[in-house]
Amino acid sequence: MEELLKTKSRNSEIVCIIPTLNEGATVAEVVRKSMQFVDRVVVVDGYSNDGTSQIASEAGAEVIFQEGKGKGMALRTVFEKVKSDVYVIIDGDATYDAFEMENLINPVLNGEVDMVVGSRLKGNMEKGAITRTNKIGNGVFNFLINTLFNGKVSDSQSGYRVMNRDVIEKLNLTSKGFEVETEITVKALKQDLKIVEVPITYTKRRGTPTKLNSFKAGLRIVRTILGSSV
Repeated sequence: MEELLKTKSRNSEIVCIIPTLNEGATVAEVVRKSMQFVDRVVVVDGYSNDGTSQIASEAGAEVIFQEGKGKGMALRTVFEKVKSDVYVIIDGDATYDAFEMENLINPVLNGEVDMVVGSRLKGNMEKGAITRTNKIGNGVFNFLINTLFNGKVSDSQSGYRVMNRDVIEKLNLTSKGFEVETEITVKALKQDLKIVEVPITYTKRRGTPTKLNSFKAGLRIVRTILGSSV
């Protein structure tokens, strides 16, 4: 924490954004861990019916409710309403390790890069954390992105990211759903932003089942990739 605290003295505010939909079983854990590394934790909730927003608030997070439906809309809502110097994005299902947050924050906070992506494939992934189908799909997405946009990304679909305010303003996000990570990656590559991947730990989901429909999400992701290549 010493290096992070030292750089925070430069008056750069760090906000952790946690998009949620029925993550009551795990959101408090993610909030409490994240609070150790950032100035503010903001949970943006998709109108959960399991008490997620109350649980997050009691754990110390600020809570706002997103406009529309989908993860993309959650991020667009919070970027519009919450202004900060540095943004950390992490899911509320505790699949990503919030205790690794400092490793992702420092390169952005120190001005070395524009964006850090936590790579599950370069790090330590628990067996069964990603289905075989999703793993194959991610490989296809990575191949298309790297081929079409001259990238070198290993995990274009990672939901664990850190970026500065300038990146947010340049990307002008339009995605509504889970394809938002793809849009962020592709637009950052097209604008030659400095991106680095950091190995992270990824574990099985706990609590409620995933909201991801792999087939529908996959089609949206492919459309986003191909549409951006025109």
